[in-house]
Amino acid sequence: MKWTLPELVKRFDARFVPSSSTEEIDRLCTLEEGAPGGLSFFSNPIYTALLYQTHASAVLVPADFTPRAPLYPALLAVNDPYRCFCLLLGEAYREQTRAKYGTETPSYIGQHVSLGNHVYRGAFSYIGDHVTIGDNVKIYPHVCIGDRVVIGDDTILYSGVKIASNTHIGKRCVVHAGAVLGSAGFGFVTHADASYQRVPSIGKVVLADDVEIGANTTIDAAVIGKTTIGRGTKIDNLVQVGHNVQIGIHTGVAAQVGIAGSTKVGSHCKLGGQTGIAGHLEIGDRVTALGRAGITRSFKKGHIILSGTPAFEHKKFLACYAHFKHRMRKETRKPSI
Repeated sequence: MKWTLPELVKRFDARFVPSSSTEEIDRLCTLEEGAPGGLSFFSNPIYTALLYQTHASAVLVPADFTPRAPLYPALLAVNDPYRCFCLLLGEAYREQTRAKYGTETPSYIGQHVSLGNHVYRGAFSYIGDHVTIGDNVKIYPHVCIGDRVVIGDDTILYSGVKIASNTHIGKRCVVHAGAVLGSAGFGFVTHADASYQRVPSIGKVVLADDVEIGANTTIDAAVIGKTTIGRGTKIDNLVQVGHNVQIGIHTGVAAQVGIAGSTKVGSHCKLGGQTGIAGHLEIGDRVTALGRAGITRSFKKGHIILSGTPAFEHKKFLACYAHFKHRMRKETRKPSI
């Protein structure tokens, strides 16, 4: 993938500060690894020293940035350097994955399968019966797709992904290596003798368009009905989503979050790493849970920030923590008898 500086200036409506570096960009890089032909970005002041040391050909910088010393790279001053850089990353990524098409052997495909155009099927992949796969779908090696699965256009399933029967995946989704969609939920009936009997999961998992699922994340099938992940939601690695959970649109879920069965999480929420949410709760839109929050009750929608276990509003948590520290200091200052 190659870009010219005049092209990027026009595209991002950038203020251009020229240098003696080359005008053609053929790679994206960090400031630290910058080299001629590379384009990087600068948006955090903690990397100021690296900006003045980099040998990248060009750097995207904030619109109000003024250099305090000579720089090697040309500067493209834009409103949001990181966002512009991510757009270019997306183009480079699509260019890399677009080359994948055709069928590698050995691989298996069942009966009554509908395959779109330009589908890639990697070696040792398995596709069950009555499956519908859209255009430009990438199925990497060792992917297993069960019966009656539907996969939308431009979706990517990386190596080792397991898709259980009846799962529906929208367009432009990305499922990273080792993820499991449609696994059995953790549902058991306890008998009088304390033994367990499994409650079967005969429902499905539904991913809307533009969803991303991280590596080794598991999303359980519904007992009946659907476990749903809303449009544009991004889920990190090593996340557990229980049966019949519903997550709204454009919600971010960080690594090692666990969401118990039948809980509803709203749209535009942010769940920090290792947050745990008990079952049968309802978390409204635009709720943020800081890392390791333990949510044991429902919260209405709103710009609420939660922390602590059990979780409650972050400002109250900080006030309680300050009171606790003050109390502890007083206790330690008491003279011994």
